Amino acid sequence: MKLNNVLVVYSRPTSKEQELTLSTVKAALKKHKIKLVISGRDSLKSKLFKNIDLAIAIGGDGTFLRASHFIFGKMPLFGVNSDPKFKEGFFMAASRKDFEEKLNRILNGDYKIRELSRLEAHISGKKVPELALNEFYISSEKEYRTARYYISINGRKERQKSSGVIISTAAGSNAWMKSAGGRILPIDSSKFEYLVREPYCGKISAKCMLVNGILYKSDKVEIEFEFGNGILIADSLSKEHKFRAGQNIIVKASEKPLRSVLFD
Repeated sequence: MKLNNVLVVYSRPTSKEQELTLSTVKAALKKHKIKLVISGRDSLKSKLFKNIDLAIAIGGDGTFLRASHFIFGKMPLFGVNSDPKFKEGFFMAASRKDFEEKLNRILNGDYKIRELSRLEAHISGKKVPELALNEFYISSEKEYRTARYYISINGRKERQKSSGVIISTAAGSNAWMKSAGGRILPIDSSKFEYLVREPYCGKISAKCMLVNGILYKSDKVEIEFEFGNGILIADSLSKEHKFRAGQNIIVKASEKPLRSVLFD
């Protein structure tokens, strides 16, 4: 891959190892005379991603997810774990110790691209700006209050009361979805999954039939709150998108996967 312009997205270093990782990445890019733009993950703006050949996320999975919210085309995203002893790094393909070696492999074309499925959401027909790489979460505006809503999936509709609904990609099935009791999907699957958190199955609320399921790419999840206000959030770190009772929420597979750099 020819690299003229690279964007480096980083989480604020909180240890010596994280500082060394950031320094190592910058030094290696400068050594190859690659022009780089550097931004903290909390200061990202869409304009920073223009005319960029490769985005590098340095930190943990949260930094990778945050960067992914600004990528909608074919630009690849390369994850570098800034501190493997303390960060999970599910999406990360390198660390400080092997970054320069893997940068050379990228420059020589010795790498692979994995397309990771994402989800898109719509509130009353208006598309939410972020695509979810892990999951969308829908709940009451105040999460300690029970959400009361109707959920519709493939022609089946159910009135429910719960703590909220997680709608996850295949990649996200290894994250919150897994912890909440969902099923793990192969990472390259185009299927997605929904799970109702702590459903209340009382006399008047629901039979609790639509609580967890695997969906195909052509499927969608529709939710409409019966009472109160709700929020929808992508990957637990995007802006909280608020909606009112009666507004229609749709979550479905996106046609824009994220292209992630990986190696054999």
